[in-house]
Amino acid sequence: MEEDKIKEAIDFVVSRNARYADIRLETGYATVIDMRDGVLREMSYGINQGMGVRVLYNNSWGFSSSNDLSNLKDKFEDSLKIGRALSRVKTEAIRIADAPTRSEHFRLKPKINPTDVSIDDKKGIVRAAYEAAKEHSTRIKSVSILYLDGYEEQTYANSEGSYIVMKTPAVFMRVHAVAKRGAVLQEGRESIGAVAGFEVIKEENPEVMGVKAADKAIRLLDATLPPAGELPVIMDPKLTGVFMHEALGHAAEADHVLYGESILRGKLDEEIAYDGLTVADDPTIESSHGYYKYDDEGMKTKRTELIKDGVLCSYLHTRETAGRLDAMPTSNARAADYSEIPIVRMSNTVIEEGDYNFKDMQADISYGIYAKGMRGGQVDTIRGEFQFGAEEAFLIEKGVLTKRLKNVSLSGRTLDVLKSIDAVGTDKTRGSIGFCGKDGQEVPVSEYAPHVRVKKILVGGASG
Repeated sequence: MEEDKIKEAIDFVVSRNARYADIRLETGYATVIDMRDGVLREMSYGINQGMGVRVLYNNSWGFSSSNDLSNLKDKFEDSLKIGRALSRVKTEAIRIADAPTRSEHFRLKPKINPTDVSIDDKKGIVRAAYEAAKEHSTRIKSVSILYLDGYEEQTYANSEGSYIVMKTPAVFMRVHAVAKRGAVLQEGRESIGAVAGFEVIKEENPEVMGVKAADKAIRLLDATLPPAGELPVIMDPKLTGVFMHEALGHAAEADHVLYGESILRGKLDEEIAYDGLTVADDPTIESSHGYYKYDDEGMKTKRTELIKDGVLCSYLHTRETAGRLDAMPTSNARAADYSEIPIVRMSNTVIEEGDYNFKDMQADISYGIYAKGMRGGQVDTIRGEFQFGAEEAFLIEKGVLTKRLKNVSLSGRTLDVLKSIDAVGTDKTRGSIGFCGKDGQEVPVSEYAPHVRVKKILVGGASG
């Protein structure tokens, strides 16, 4: 769409007394291949386009979206009417934090454009991953493969003069294997994904992914249930990353803070964690699953440290939450697509390295748990409580890994656990890759973390 038409529509709504207005126009091209137990449940290619328009009138937001791009002024008029109607109800004052005006045409060029790879080649890779997992053992009873790739063109413009055009590719693939022996079922998962091209899929080798997922499920068939009680626990990079994302990251989202839904409210500049812990949110990591150059308010991305040497030093913000809390925006306004309103979201959660190697962490534990990966859980950001399930685990006895454990659950209070950390590893690696849900929206995220040791967490296990 022509830049002049977009700016004309924005000028139109500003002339009608809108305090602020912005627009996101998106065109997405997506391939989906879903194979379950050797059967292609879905194989599709689609194009989705539309626009999302926000207008701030007095202290009320109006938002509308449409996949009809023929008349921009109508959409701005619709949003303005909504804002005017809502403004009749007394609302809290809204201040949008200042931000620099940006103008850029950005294109991320992949080494291999997914659109240049035939659907037969993509299907062949999915089939190869399936067969590698299924043939790993006769005890593998079910295998599911999900493959996604896409290319998005997005235009962002606002009433302050920013005009940004972005073109980015993305890929994602997940293998889920289920093993069975008698009445016992166990599962294993492996995922890869990045804001990059098809080269990521090729480099990771989907057949190896299939074997890894299947082997994890098979190993767990021979595992035993964990001991119960408060025990020292070493979390591997995947579990550490997801723990910090879920228990700390969501509590650090400024909308939760504003609404009284976070244990971190009022704790800025306080020491809330082990003094060797530094945690950041960083959407600038290239070829990561949570990468983006500009957020959905046109803010150029930057790394934001949440905890620095144990001290809480920032929340994550949109321009509105930053304005209301007299803070700087952190480029964390994200929307799942044009039909959704941008809200505070994480990107890549990064835990920086410490001074301990894994063997030393392990050697200091006379009786405890080494927990690896994450398989679901719950977090209450208001109470600051969590419960997570580890994918697999080992018992540590006198500094040595002994029994393999299954169905390990970890629970506790976030602030207690952050204070109970006593060692951070020197081995930061890419952790989990996936999609984070909030308010019905999902956005791509990932984690980067080392091993972390906690002096005590409540450990339990479910039968099965």
